[in-house]
Parts: sequence; C-alpha cells; structure tokens
Amino acid sequence: MTQPLRVAGGGLSGLATAVLLAREGVAVEVYDRRVGGGGRFHGGWQVLENGTGAEDALDELRRLGLPTDFEAIPVRSATFLDGLGGRHEVASREPYSYFIRRGGGEGSLDAALRRHAVAAGVVLHEGAAAPADADVDATGPRQADGVARETVFASDLDDTVAVLFDPAVTPTGYAYLFCLGGRATFGVAQVRRTGRLRAARDEAWARFRAELGGFAVRDAREGGQFMNFSLPRSLRDRRGRWHVGEAAGVQDFLYGLGNRLALRSARLVADGVLGRWDEARFRREVLRPMRATVALRFAYERLGRRGFAAFCRAAARRDFRDLLVAVQRPRAASRLLAGLVMAAWRERDGCRHGELCTWCRERER
Repeated sequence: MTQPLRVAGGGLSGLATAVLLAREGVAVEVYDRRVGGGGRFHGGWQVLENGTGAEDALDELRRLGLPTDFEAIPVRSATFLDGLGGRHEVASREPYSYFIRRGGGEGSLDAALRRHAVAAGVVLHEGAAAPADADVDATGPRQADGVARETVFASDLDDTVAVLFDPAVTPTGYAYLFCLGGRATFGVAQVRRTGRLRAARDEAWARFRAELGGFAVRDAREGGQFMNFSLPRSLRDRRGRWHVGEAAGVQDFLYGLGNRLALRSARLVADGVLGRWDEARFRREVLRPMRATVALRFAYERLGRRGFAAFCRAAARRDFRDLLVAVQRPRAASRLLAGLVMAAWRERDGCRHGELCTWCRERER
C-alpha cells in the first residue's frame, strides 16, 4: 500500500493543499498540533485582499479549485485617519477586499477548509505532532518579521472599517478597527520598532475612540500574531519536501496580507506533488508580486506624516480599488527599486527562514 501524503500543519495553506490533492485521488493525512484548527488566529476579522490585480479574489479561488462557501464580506468603503488630524472617506465600485474570519469558528475560512477536507477523505490528526519527514510543510512563520496585537470583541458600533496611518503612533505599520455585524477587531501591526507595540495600541485606541464615539466593548479577547517574509527560490527543498504558505516565506511585505498568496501557493504545491510544477507560474504569480511589495515597503516606511496624509487624500479622490491595483502592479521601475532595496536591506548574518530563502531583510538589533 502506498503511504499517504502527510501534511505538517492544519492551517490555511495546509488544508487548502490537502483539499486539492484529495480531490484528485491522493490519500492525504494532515497533522495539526492544535485541536479544532484555526492556527494562531482567534476568530477576528482578517483581510482577503482584492487590490493586487484585475481578477476578483473569490473568482481566483474558484479557478484554483478552492471552496468559497465561507463568510466573505465585500468591502467598498473605509475611513482613513492620518497623523495630522485628517479624516478621509474612501470608496470603490468593486470590493477592494473581503473580510473573512480566521480561526476554528463556524463561518471562518479555516472551518470551511476543514469541512471540505473531511468530505474529500482527508484524515485529520488533531493535537498531534507531524512526522519529521512529512511530505508538505505548512507549519507557518519561522520567525517574527512583523508582529500584531489584536483585540476581538462584540460591540454596538455601526459597520465600520477604519485605518490609522500615523508613523508617530505606529512606526512602519498601521492600526485598524473593523466592526461588521456587531463583531469587531482592533489591532496594530508593525515590522520595525516592535518594542513600541503596546504603546502604539494604547494611542491608536484613544484615536479611534475619539473619532468613532463611545461604542460598547463586550467579551473582549486579546491576542497576538506574527508573520514572516522571505523570498523563496522555490516551494520545494533539495530533499524533495514541499513548503506552502508562510512555511515557504510567502507573504505580502507591504501590509502583511498573506491569505491570497498562501492559497495561490497551495495550488502550486498541489500541482507540484502531482507532477505538474509550473516554474513560470510560480515566478509570475508569487515571486514577482512579492518583490514588488519590497519596493513598496521601502516607500511606505519613508512617507512620514505629511506623505501619509497626501496618500489618504489621493485615495479619497479616486476609486480606491483602482488605486491599489495601479500602485501594486509589478513594473520595471518597481523591479529596479526592489533590487536596490534588497541589496541594502539584505540579512548578512544568516537567517532562520530555512534553505528556501534567497533573500530576507536584516533583522532589527
């Protein structure tokens, strides 16, 4: 009997890979050290970005053969707050993102993938360590290149999407408050000067309360998460083991929105296991967008308060999704800038991302 293919990690990318393979007749076992799934997430709102290309994110998931029967709320408007006291309303004709929930709760993306995995015949081993020689590594981030602190709570706040861009409060990051249907998520995220995260959270919270009023906070749960970022040379190591999602370093470096890229990498790995690895597609759909975010991250960290205020004003004057697509589209200029930034930012003392890493940013010391 042929040994089942073993996936280490029962999060987003591991389950997506398992679903795709099982549907093509592969016997798959997923090992998840947590019971109930959901990984490091706590049921709060997360973003499935929809502004890096013309194709709608849900349409892409259908094309990749992945389920879309999870709660995905289209978002077409937001309130941006800048560091100069400005408030800007942005909008788009088509959704610039979808809000999804990560974690094991009903309606979450993780729960939908688990349901489809079981239906396809995947064997789930919960609370179990994966074999050291598992065929697919989907164990998530290897080091904290970016961190976030979040509070998930119930509220009477009207449906709200608010983001604070103030480098004096969240240097190299941003703060956010999302409330949809009475469920709210507040957080701050940064990639440098992370020791200031707790103070940033307090200052951002005070700004949101001042702008949005005295809304209720009930059943609050606090948590944290981290993400890594490194450019992989491939999704398969020299021993033949596949790596998917953040286990391979796949992540957006501009805003830290990695869900769509992780699902894209799952399709690539599933095809690779089945003998259909597409190197050109990997470079076009994963590496090229990731390199573009290196250049954008460099610009993001140098905007300053006036620069962010100008960005918010520009976002309020035009279709926001169109603006996102235009800014994030890989171009020759962004490739050139990314090359220069990567040379200046390269980690030269060794990294902990694993052998797939061809570039990562110098750690903050």
